[in-house]
Amino acid sequence: MIQATGTHLFSAPLPLEEGELLGNPQVAWECYGEPSDGKAVVLLHDVSHSHRALGPLEDSAYQPSGWAQALVGPGLALDPESTPVVVPGLLGSPFGTTSPASADPATGERWGLNMPPLTVLDMARGVSACLRALGLKQVRGLVGVGLGGQVALRLAALFPDLAAGVVTLGTARALPEGVREKLGLSWQLLRADPDFREGLYGPDTLPRKTMRRLRLDFQKLLYGREYLASHWPDPESARVAMEAEADAFADTFDPVSWATLCSAWAGGDVSDCFQHIRARVLLVAGSSDVLAPVSRVRDTYHLLTAAGVSARLLELPGPGDHGALLSDADRLIGPLGDFLRRC
Repeated sequence: MIQATGTHLFSAPLPLEEGELLGNPQVAWECYGEPSDGKAVVLLHDVSHSHRALGPLEDSAYQPSGWAQALVGPGLALDPESTPVVVPGLLGSPFGTTSPASADPATGERWGLNMPPLTVLDMARGVSACLRALGLKQVRGLVGVGLGGQVALRLAALFPDLAAGVVTLGTARALPEGVREKLGLSWQLLRADPDFREGLYGPDTLPRKTMRRLRLDFQKLLYGREYLASHWPDPESARVAMEAEADAFADTFDPVSWATLCSAWAGGDVSDCFQHIRARVLLVAGSSDVLAPVSRVRDTYHLLTAAGVSARLLELPGPGDHGALLSDADRLIGPLGDFLRRC
């Protein structure tokens, strides 16, 4: 399997939705298979993942990379031998793409709190620029997970001729109100931590206690009792594993980047763009997904069809937590393959 990696550096500032300019950003990407115009699938990652969809795995309890190992590969739902896969980073993600953790090209200093607010639309524009740099004016499909699903829908509306199909995994038009409020508190909790230092923390003085708490709260949105029971022999083992993952997350993920991404997702509602989508859409929902409840995904389906979009809703059998959508991705081999073959 051919694998390539690189970074697209913008030659000019990127106009942002809220009116500011982001100076010469960059988008990191990886390709699996050999992408060609009209043939590739673009895979868009979730809020705490990186563009390194197949790894390498790190020596850590928190794994931002390798999240698509059950989704991308020979004989899997996305087989690079027949359907090349391109994975760009989302703006704000602190793993090689421009984020508050990266340097402002104008000053050489870390962006930190000086980075303008980002939105789902800004992320879509960043992805589109990366695809153009790779010579991809059309793709077979856009596949997005969680936050990446909202970016995929916004991208399909922004450039109606870009993709023949869109697949969202665990995504609705907007997060449930309670989840939006919870994610929106990230800034408030970080600013209240003395170690945050108004964003001027260093690598040895991170607000680890608050980041650990934020991760533990987010884990409750990712994993339910059914998922935990299927992966660990008893509740105590699951608790220890989740706490270790939260500790590693607090040591790894840039705090301002996390709050920036959470704010973008919490403020995102893509229903206003549905009338511009020409691609066919497949909405995949987990039965117990707290981030994208089936009822909310069904509402998204009805709004899409009312806007004239050819849409389909698929509720996956089996474990239905948000975190299970990728770990049990063998359930997607048939539905996703059939959908993309028709695109």
